Amino acid sequence: MKNIINIIYVLLGITLLFSCEKEVEVQLPEQKTKLVVEGAIEIAEYPYVVLSKNTSYFATIDTNTFQNMFISDALVIVSDGILIDTLQYDTVLFFPNFRYVGHKIKGKPNTSYDLRIEYQGEVYTAKTQILTPVEIDSVRYQYVTGSDSLGYFWLYANDIASEPNYYRISTMNAKIDIFNLKEIPAWVYPNISVFDDCCADGKLIRAIVSKGKHPLKSESYYQEHPADWWAYKMGEEVFVRLIRFDYESYIFWRTLEQVTMNSDNPFAAPATIPSNISGNALGIWSGMASSMQRVKITEDIHVYDR
Repeated sequence: MKNIINIIYVLLGITLLFSCEKEVEVQLPEQKTKLVVEGAIEIAEYPYVVLSKNTSYFATIDTNTFQNMFISDALVIVSDGILIDTLQYDTVLFFPNFRYVGHKIKGKPNTSYDLRIEYQGEVYTAKTQILTPVEIDSVRYQYVTGSDSLGYFWLYANDIASEPNYYRISTMNAKIDIFNLKEIPAWVYPNISVFDDCCADGKLIRAIVSKGKHPLKSESYYQEHPADWWAYKMGEEVFVRLIRFDYESYIFWRTLEQVTMNSDNPFAAPATIPSNISGNALGIWSGMASSMQRVKITEDIHVYDR
């Protein structure tokens, strides 16, 4: 049935191509520039906020365009109801490199945090909370059938009962030498990194962790390594992080993940990515209750157990 539908689309396109003689010019509406916010506060970490401008889908992206997308002259404030932290714009050795960083407030469980951004006469606000973290119970490495070196993780954790829980998984290369950087440290997310506990309330949850696409590697790299770029290999060492966050953060990242996965599908329904930022801005301000373990892949298939 799917093949028939595809054939219909092809035939329809051919018919329209050869039956139209009049040149048609489509006037696309000019896209209004909006503020894009990616901000987070994690347990025992200072808050950070990345500010940029959205760009047209058809815009040409080069080095200058990319750098000009980031905003460095805004006022960014985070408050926990007691302390006020004015974040400072800085360049850091961590992706995203251009960000506002706090220096007074560190994230704590069961605490709410307000974000206020002032930029070009406009005020943008958001509120989030850091929940109680869910600790990683164990991580197991599983070989792909027929392979003696390629595989992925199974991550296990004990879900909190009687309340909805929302999660996200990420990993990072644990062997990066900060004194001789050949790779900028970055959390990498599997293709499917966001999930909830709808089928495992209060039970042991598990999730597959494959290697996601590094944000600083070009698409050509993945085209050159189609068979194994997603897999972890014997001898690799990574940090595995399980994030628990609120519903607003879950909906934002789940929707963005679905849009990204469907980006190559011309017939996918357009999606509006929800935001918890007031003032007609895009993006998310998220509290992250994280647990993390360092895992070295060895011959022992059960690489970690608390």
